[in-house]
Amino acid sequence: MPTVDAISDLANRFTNDLELCRREDREFEIATELNEIADALSASKDPKIVSVDFQPMYNAVNHHCELYELVDRRTDCVVVRRGGLLSMVVKLNQNVALASAQELKFYFSFGSRPNVEKGTQAHLVVTGKTKIEKPHDDWDIRLVKEAGKKATVEVQIPTDAPVGVWKVAAEVTLRNQAGERHLRRFDTHVYILFNPWNENDGTYLPEEKMRQEYVLSAVGTVFVGSYPHTRGRHWAFGQFDDAVLPACMLLLERSGVSAEARGDPVRMSRALSKMVNSNDDSGLLVGKWDGEYEDGRAPAKWLGSIEILEMYLRTRQSVKYGQCWVFAACLNTICRALGLPCRVVTNFASAHDTNISLSIDEYFDEDGDQIDAADRYVNPAGIRDSIWNFHVWNDVWMSRPDLPDGFGGWQVIDATPQETSDGSYQCGPASHEAIRQGRVDLKYDVPFVLAEVNADVVRWQKDDRAEGGFKKLATQTSSVGRLILTKKAGPVATGGFFKSDREDITWEYKPPEGTRAERVSILNAARRTRTARQVFDMPSEAKEDVTFQIEDRDQVPIGDNFSVTITATNTSSEVRTINVVMTCASMYYTGAKAHTIKRHDGELHLEPSQTKTMSMEVYYSDYYSKLVDHDLIKSIVICNVNETTQCWGGEDNLEVHKPDINIEVLGSAVEGKAVPIKVSFDNPIPLLLKECCLKLDGPGLMRPKTVPLENIAPKGKMNFEMNLYPKKAVEGTLIVQFNSRELCNLTGAKKISVASA
Repeated sequence: MPTVDAISDLANRFTNDLELCRREDREFEIATELNEIADALSASKDPKIVSVDFQPMYNAVNHHCELYELVDRRTDCVVVRRGGLLSMVVKLNQNVALASAQELKFYFSFGSRPNVEKGTQAHLVVTGKTKIEKPHDDWDIRLVKEAGKKATVEVQIPTDAPVGVWKVAAEVTLRNQAGERHLRRFDTHVYILFNPWNENDGTYLPEEKMRQEYVLSAVGTVFVGSYPHTRGRHWAFGQFDDAVLPACMLLLERSGVSAEARGDPVRMSRALSKMVNSNDDSGLLVGKWDGEYEDGRAPAKWLGSIEILEMYLRTRQSVKYGQCWVFAACLNTICRALGLPCRVVTNFASAHDTNISLSIDEYFDEDGDQIDAADRYVNPAGIRDSIWNFHVWNDVWMSRPDLPDGFGGWQVIDATPQETSDGSYQCGPASHEAIRQGRVDLKYDVPFVLAEVNADVVRWQKDDRAEGGFKKLATQTSSVGRLILTKKAGPVATGGFFKSDREDITWEYKPPEGTRAERVSILNAARRTRTARQVFDMPSEAKEDVTFQIEDRDQVPIGDNFSVTITATNTSSEVRTINVVMTCASMYYTGAKAHTIKRHDGELHLEPSQTKTMSMEVYYSDYYSKLVDHDLIKSIVICNVNETTQCWGGEDNLEVHKPDINIEVLGSAVEGKAVPIKVSFDNPIPLLLKECCLKLDGPGLMRPKTVPLENIAPKGKMNFEMNLYPKKAVEGTLIVQFNSRELCNLTGAKKISVASA
């Protein structure tokens, strides 16, 4: 008897075959009806519109839009950019003489209530003129040529036109004579996008190399890890996939942004930062940070944006789950798809300032033990400030006519739901220059972003005699915003830790750490914020005569042991006794502890001018079962000097390094033909790997795919071969990820050049 799966497969095949037959029937009926209409029109003496050819590929090439799959795969979709010329070929039922015999009009409309005054509707009459005469921010039309029953016209799209799907209708009547009016509405979707190639567009990006990267590049690198040991992970943005633009339109319809406002990159980017999370609306992604992902997919197991956007489009429900790099990568895809230049940015040691004090506040009790929010004392802010190992957001490029001169260019937007802005979980656009100058009075959300990259870390100790119940112990001015990275313009790196394609843009956000200009910037911001003034005006009270240093560890290969070591030096002329607490824990990238790995308490007795060390050994058996996403381990050492009020805390962040996946192309890569590849890696741990699978993605090379694998032996080798079937010549990058119950998030990438047949 057939199994349930066999019956289901058979039913699916029958359903697909039936749908194919019905589609062929519908196409035949439509073709027959069109022929009958054409015959009827030919017999009429009044002018009739037989057809309009929107020339999808011709227009796409002229508008830098030929990579959009909708243009290739759909005959009813046109993708163009504002500020350009849209070419159309109109066929009438009689010879064309638009300057004398017929009057031809076009109607362009956008949104549910099109209105000429609001810029969401245009009425264009073909007068016979052959030149565009109106300014760049107005609609215009010209006649290119007439040939028999066909006329070619070009429409100027305003440089400030709303971005989205426009509808088109055409009308023809006899010129200066009585006759019937013939109106045709077309089902063709005309996608109008931002135009970074046009200097009159608010998104104009001057350099072609930058446009190639920040608008057209479909694969990139998102940097993760912890300072100073950063690494890149590949991401398939896939902004040209046929599911992406429709998903973008659904998000915009749900965003609440009015039709007339969709031409403004400031308001559009702010709305998109809200719609990529689902906290306020039916947005794209549900955020989750607790490690429990059974009813969705773990954020670390996404390879690209296409799968997420297609799932959202199919279900019309928010996709589970995302974290900051997933939010940012998907927002990058959406912005680039709409023509808004965008890049993914990672801030290492990123501050989350909850009370706009421009500081990250750490609280200790009378004995020097750190106070958590759940402990017997509540932090004065009520919510615990934190420093994330890394945080990922986006930069978008635009002019800022709503700000004083000089604040255009790169702007921060952030889709990760952290704090509300104007009542919604949205962030930005915040001008780089405003952040750099400490101009917290300028829109939008400059204080929050400034704190992320340049907050001071302030330590407080419980003291009932102090104002507010806490006294200020010490301030660290260089612990936040240690390194800010993005992928630089050019090829994607495919091996090692991807340092060849990273660009350090820390200087774009703030002057060099410790310089006078950097201090002036943060103090300038503090003067404009009441809560910040209270922190920065209060002096520190700690007496510090013992120096401490925690040993900095590089990446630890999975399976190796490591140690946590502290060195203390007494610089005073008196004896110092130090209580030392050393802890080691696996960490979520937000800086929140996942699992304690090991703890050691001890005491150091230092004579004047004496130096001593203390170490704690951490073995593979201690940590391997406690790792979480990103394989981050944080070692923290807290030292309290008994004879003084000095309290010192140091930390070392390290990443457990896993091997890269090797990808080989075993034959020639030609469009329309099978391309054999081999994927392999060595299992680095002495455990059997179970429930193994490969995830593959490569825009232009293949659609996202998951392949189950057999178990892999302890210290064994994984080899897997398969074929790719690229449909056209392309310079693509294949991204591969391996996951199992015992070993997760092994990745690899390979550049593949597909030649024309």
